[in-house]
Amino acid sequence: YSPDGKRIVFVSDRTGNTEIWVADAEGQNAVRLTSFAGPLTGTPRWSPDGKWIAFDSRPEDQADIYLLSPDGGQPRRLTTEPSQDVVPSWSRDGRWIYFASERGGDLQLWKTSSQGGRAVQVTKNGGFEAFESPDGKFIYYAKGRGASGIWRVPVDGGSETPVPELAKAGFRRYWAVTEQGIYFVPHEPASRPVIQFFRFATRRVPHVASPDQDPLGGPPGLAVSPDGRWILYAQVDRRDSDIILIENFR
Repeated sequence: YSPDGKRIVFVSDRTGNTEIWVADAEGQNAVRLTSFAGPLTGTPRWSPDGKWIAFDSRPEDQADIYLLSPDGGQPRRLTTEPSQDVVPSWSRDGRWIYFASERGGDLQLWKTSSQGGRAVQVTKNGGFEAFESPDGKFIYYAKGRGASGIWRVPVDGGSETPVPELAKAGFRRYWAVTEQGIYFVPHEPASRPVIQFFRFATRRVPHVASPDQDPLGGPPGLAVSPDGRWILYAQVDRRDSDIILIENFR
């Protein structure tokens, strides 16, 4: 969701390649913003003021972080190191962009100024996808696609500690930090998916919704409207395959 709740940004391959799109909050009036025409592109995130969208793409055979106006135009490349830089998110004040990178040898969280410049390493014990806390004092993060649990670290560095109540979070990148707490899909492969809510004030974790179908695995798929009234998620509605005959095959 955009900060004003009126638009959404998402990834779609409806043109044959993964590109960044925007639409109104109901999913109507979709407009394509990027035209990379080939490389994997994803993880779009609005800036706090709604003026920019950060995302990752691989037009030069390596993943980098880009910035783009929601009104269109040419994307601006933010990272240039010879490394895989992915999964951006914004600090609450819009000054920093967090991302995952293996530029130091293994996958860790880094941050760079939203204006560009030298990146600073945030974690030392692994990190992949991150969001700042509402008060801007901590960074909540997951360690990877196959690892359950949400951790946190002070924004200025320090102890990297797991959040006990979120030990089952991190399922397929389905989690979102809001003013009141963290929504997430628990990693419970044997059961039907549910959406739970970790409330900061009470530290309780009730179930809040049960999707009709399985979540779409891989890309990030969970967002919450700014007013807290709606949860946006991606699910698999149908799976298809086709049989193709090739004549005169050699």
